[in-house]
Order: sequence, then structure tokens, then C-alpha cells
Amino acid sequence: MTPWVDLLPEILDNIAGKLDFYEDVINLLCVCKTWRSSVTITKTLIHHLPSRFPMLMFSESKTPEDDDQHYRKFFLLSNGGTMRELRLPEAHQQRCISSHGWLLTTGEEEFYTKLIHPFSRTQIDLPQLYMFEELYFDQDEWMYYGQSMRKVVFSSSNPLEYDPSFRVVIIWGKTIGFCRLGDVSWTRVRGWEGNLLDITYHEKRKRLYAVTTMGLIYECDIINEVSSPLSLSRVSIFPAKEFGYSSIPWAYLLEWRYDSLLMIIRERHYFRKRDGEYVCYGPYRTNKFDCFVFNLDDVKWSKLVSLGDKAVFLGFNSSFAVDAGDGVKADCIYFTDDLYEPYRDLPDGGGGDVGVYSMSDGSIEAIFSSKESVFRGSPPLWLQTSSLPAYNRI
Repeated sequence: MTPWVDLLPEILDNIAGKLDFYEDVINLLCVCKTWRSSVTITKTLIHHLPSRFPMLMFSESKTPEDDDQHYRKFFLLSNGGTMRELRLPEAHQQRCISSHGWLLTTGEEEFYTKLIHPFSRTQIDLPQLYMFEELYFDQDEWMYYGQSMRKVVFSSSNPLEYDPSFRVVIIWGKTIGFCRLGDVSWTRVRGWEGNLLDITYHEKRKRLYAVTTMGLIYECDIINEVSSPLSLSRVSIFPAKEFGYSSIPWAYLLEWRYDSLLMIIRERHYFRKRDGEYVCYGPYRTNKFDCFVFNLDDVKWSKLVSLGDKAVFLGFNSSFAVDAGDGVKADCIYFTDDLYEPYRDLPDGGGGDVGVYSMSDGSIEAIFSSKESVFRGSPPLWLQTSSLPAYNRI
């Protein structure tokens, strides 16, 4: 019998050509050096393969028993939920948020920011963050600096297509800024009331949208607008009392259809320190979500009682929806912990408010049985389906 290592390159190429997912090709290449050098299809075709997204990327481990902290663990919803560990030194001691499967990272060193693809480890430099006033609040206080970056969105899914209309947009503290690839600085966006809760880019409408604590919805054209400084324009206010709300505790925004936005309100229960559940979850735990559709044409709001065959993913990632299947449950909201201040001083950290919320009955279940990596420095985050960059990993 011919040993696996001696399989003909033609046979290996034939096998590789039948693999449908990026991770499967990586697994094939990792078998041995002979296979890695023999498979030729990878270098030309792997960047066209889809990946088994969405997946959950855990925070960096801080425990003493972890000798090499250059690895990150990923929880894949497909195949019944599997764990994968990948070497990702580029994210070591970096604050991470995500959009379209890419990480936006920043660290203490001169306030650099980068886009990093966690599988290929492709890196794209972004401007430094000196334009943001929050950086000068206390430059010796790294914890404050690390917590200020809260959200990133792209104006299109793939930064490697070199689309001149591609923009990276972030919320940093109380500031919205955006840049094009190659810019030397970020451009500030102004003009809203209340505190920023979320931003999203509506690819079909070609507009950036934001929601604030008062339920105010704003929009801005960050592609063609030439005025300086750029300003958000108010388009609506959520009729909170009409839907039984006195205020909006926390909200998310995402493109829903060609003519609509989906706003999701998140309610949390806050524990007292003497509560037993405080030890398990930190200071709070999510109670429920409510979904509302804002029609951009007739400027009307309606409550959405079901997500149908879709699932929504919320946290320190750009809010997004996907079709159910491959381990993703329909009519559910997958959420991670995206508040820092309440648990930043806890001895064991925080980030335990992670789960799957069922729209049909309001139940919440755990995403995985192990609490590994949940209570460490920063919470896990979701990685969205993306076009993968050229392979340079192995």
C-alpha cells in the first residue's frame, strides 16, 4: 500500500479541487511538507473559496499555563460546533474588533491600526489614531485607550479589491472616523445628539447609518460627500413610547433589505455584588432582544416578531445577518459581551454575557459548554463571512 506521503501530486491536486471550504484546504496542507509542496491548486484558487463563517474568536488567553499566547482559539458553528486554534501573533496584546471576517487591531505602540485577516494573516496598514480626542484623555492609562475602540464597518466586503469607494469606518469613544486605504489620517464625522450605540453601512443605499441613545437615526454619504467637516443628517427618531419603551438601553443597527434597516434593542439585568449570579456572569446578563424595522422610503417603524430563516450576530463586530444552516439556527440572535466598563476591575475579568437568543420563545442558551476564554481581558467576537485574501499562511 502506498504511504499517504507518497501520493502523486496529480492525485493531491484532484483531492484539493474537490474541497469546498478554505479550512479544508488548510487541513490538507498541514498534513506534511510533501503535501504542502505538491498541491499547486492552492496558490491560485484558495482565495476564491468560502470559509465556514460565522465563527467566534475567543479573547487572548492570559493564564500562566499558556506558554504561547500567539495563538487564538476559534469556535465554528458548523459541524455541530468545533474548536480550532490558529497561530495569530499579529493580534497578540492587541485590541480587536471585526467586520466582514477581518480584524481591526490597535496597540499601545504609537497608536497604530491595522486590518488583519485571521486565516491568511494578511495585513493592511491604516492611519494612526491621533485625530481622536479620547487618546489624549490619559495616555498613561492603556485600559482606557484599549476600551475606546468599539465598532468598525466597511463600505464593501473585501478591502483587497482596491475599490476606490472602499472605506473603513470606526467608532472611537464618542467619535466617528473613516479612512480610505492609503490615507495618512482619519476623517472625522460630526453632527448627532446623544451617545453613539452602533453604526452600519447600507451597501445598497450607499449610506452610513448611526443610532444613538435617544433612538435617533442618522445617515451620511461618506463616498461622494465633499463638504468639510462631514456631518450626519437626522432621518428619524424611534417612537419608543409607541412600542412600550421609556428609553433605549442599548441598540444595534444593520442593513435588512434594500429599503430597510433593522434596529435591535438589548435589555440587560444588572446584578448586585452579593447575588450568586454576579460571580458567574459578572455585573449583568442579557434578558431579551426586541427587533424593529425602519423603512427608509416611507420613514415608518414596525416591530419584527420573527427573523424568519435568518440569524443575527451582535457584539464587538459589525452587526450582520446570515441565512440559517450549517450550524446556524434560524430566528435567533447570537450575541457576545460588548460592555467593558462594568467589569474592567473584576479580578477574573468579564465577558460572560454570551449566548443565543431565540426570537420564538425568548429563551437563551449557551453557545458552548466550556467557559474557556470568556472571562479574560476582552470578550469574544464574531467573524463574518468574507472573501479570503491570497494564501500566504503556510
